[in-house]
Amino acid sequence: MGLYSHYDGAHNHPISRALHLVAIPVGFSSIVVVWFHWIIALLLIPTAFALAWVGHLIEGNQPAFLTNPVHVLVAPVWMAKKLFGKHTATRT
Repeated sequence: MGLYSHYDGAHNHPISRALHLVAIPVGFSSIVVVWFHWIIALLLIPTAFALAWVGHLIEGNQPAFLTNPVHVLVAPVWMAKKLFGKHTATRT
């Protein structure tokens, strides 16, 4: 199973998905915010993880990054695909 498929399969519950769609940008925004206010940036990281953990409690599984840390990098790709990707029908 590919990294994306594994990540997507671990996030099926709608509330978990919604929490992750908030948590991922919050977590990654800390990278930018750290240049302006490091205390706020340090608070964003546990906030993002808390939101994601609540999603996993609802989902009943462990975060994907515990099995493979690369999933931290798969998360923004997953989020972008969920927000901007369109399911297009294939032409026959």
